[in-house]
Amino acid sequence: MNRYLVVEGNIGVGKTTLTQMLSAVWKVPTLYERFLENPFLPRFYEDPKRYAFSVETAFLAERYRQMHDEFEGVDLKKTGLLADYSFYKSLIFAQRNLEADEFRLFSELFGIVNSKLPQPYLFVYLKTDTEKLLRNIANRGRDFEKQITADYLEKIDQGYINFMQNASGLRCLLVNTHQIDFLQEPERFHVLQKLLEADYKYGMTVISIV
Repeated sequence: MNRYLVVEGNIGVGKTTLTQMLSAVWKVPTLYERFLENPFLPRFYEDPKRYAFSVETAFLAERYRQMHDEFEGVDLKKTGLLADYSFYKSLIFAQRNLEADEFRLFSELFGIVNSKLPQPYLFVYLKTDTEKLLRNIANRGRDFEKQITADYLEKIDQGYINFMQNASGLRCLLVNTHQIDFLQEPERFHVLQKLLEADYKYGMTVISIV
């Protein structure tokens, strides 16, 4: 599987778990987000308006630094790569969290640094219901995530959908997973694996795992 794929999704959807499972099957390198290193994240959840620009620019800088280091000197068409986040995540969250004037500045910065990074062959978005996301967030027990609400998760979900609907220069695959647990249901994981190995047109494609 010599392609660069990103596994995206809302908070708590299981991006990292699925990336690990796919990497084990495909034997490709992985890139995991170092989001816990963002010093502004706990403060953002406590006071979103005050810390939104700080948290988003910190994420932008860290994601660029990590990806730049990972991609330097690497031929992704030979090695392939799986990531549990995309650089576009910064733009999607920023649009939902920043005021209009802040987002205009942020989007200019984003465009400059994004032009220097390889683009994924496939942008995969895992979609599930909000109740499941809240259960997953509670089960992993991160103190700073206790402030996350259903409204915030739904706002982020809509941000991703809007992005994919307008991303004509990317291959975007929205996967409806609902109550599926790929760890406990290997037959459904196998179905998803085969779907991710297929070719897709540019723009947004929607599929469901049943």
